[in-house]
Amino acid sequence: MLDEWKQKGDDLLYSMIPKAVAVRLRNGEDPIGTCESFDEVTVLFSEVVEFSELCARLTAMEAVTCINDVFSLFDKVTDAYNVFKVETVGQVYMLVSGAPERRPDHAQNVAKAALDMVAQVDQLTTTYGGEKVMVRIGMHSGPVAAGVVGLKMPRYCLFGDTVNTAARMQTHGEAGKIHISEPCKNHLKSDSFITEPRGPMKIKGKGQMNTFWLIGEKEDIC
Repeated sequence: MLDEWKQKGDDLLYSMIPKAVAVRLRNGEDPIGTCESFDEVTVLFSEVVEFSELCARLTAMEAVTCINDVFSLFDKVTDAYNVFKVETVGQVYMLVSGAPERRPDHAQNVAKAALDMVAQVDQLTTTYGGEKVMVRIGMHSGPVAAGVVGLKMPRYCLFGDTVNTAARMQTHGEAGKIHISEPCKNHLKSDSFITEPRGPMKIKGKGQMNTFWLIGEKEDIC
């Protein structure tokens, strides 16, 4: 019984802090010591489209069930790829690859996760308030600072312009689509992924940016 509760405690801890970082904290390292700079990661934001409007037509329990159904699917997706769920805020889900474990394939991992997330939500047979749920996803690659923040509720957090730009890709995207920046697109192998140019867009705080749609993996399209 004690082992079972310890495992549950570990699972909860690792949902908030990457295992490798949690081990360092358990070994006595100060949380500030976990803070590092990462030259290249890929960050993803996914939002349930028009969730606030949907909530106005649902009971509180139906709204919670809806977001739990979607995020539970996303949790299974993150377990299947080398990505870490950073946090969920309201109807927004954030993940990263490339931190705390530095990986050259960070963009590929997040791209595969993003495609799977869209596919999983598309296959949801449940409707909420008579409507089918859709998500809007944005991705960007670049440098971040990351580390454990907080004492009572410690979380592994990301900081930097890369996070802001990934969020902008999401908010400037479209329902059911994956909107990616040019740096992110350049990290994806052209022989593995299909992208389509969206053209220059004026992004708040960034000016004009060339952005793209991530369509799929080549073996899935053919």
